[in-house]
Amino acid sequence: MRCLEIDVDFYRDLYVFLLKKHSKIIADDLDWLTDSLNDEQAFLMKSKSLEDKRLELFRGLGIEDKRLSELAEMSPEEYRAKIKMLSGQLTELVENITNLNAETTEMVKRKLDNQKELVARAGIIDKPETYNKNASKVAGGQSAAKAFKHI
Repeated sequence: MRCLEIDVDFYRDLYVFLLKKHSKIIADDLDWLTDSLNDEQAFLMKSKSLEDKRLELFRGLGIEDKRLSELAEMSPEEYRAKIKMLSGQLTELVENITNLNAETTEMVKRKLDNQKELVARAGIIDKPETYNKNASKVAGGQSAAKAFKHI
């Protein structure tokens, strides 16, 4: 039961972090996103650690092949309600995180596609500007300023 409580607390914290990350992506807050990379890495490391500990505990109890939904029915009567509640919370959090990650991934993909289109329309990819050692333009297309003005 304590293992489930720890997991629920962790995934709740992770979900809050991912919601904030999602909103920062919407706002194009690159400074926050850059600064949050260490936090995200810490969540990933803690997630792996918790899963390793859970597997070790379940192996020791001989229940490593059991699903979360089966654990409540196998437990003593006095713990069933709490284990059902915790497993329900954990299942809901994991589903929410999965859905949020899918939405965030799609949003980032659209933003990157839009940037790629903007760069292509500006002619930066197709006609790169080249300069000599005197900083004089020697080859390529129109200047970026003219390209953006054209758009």
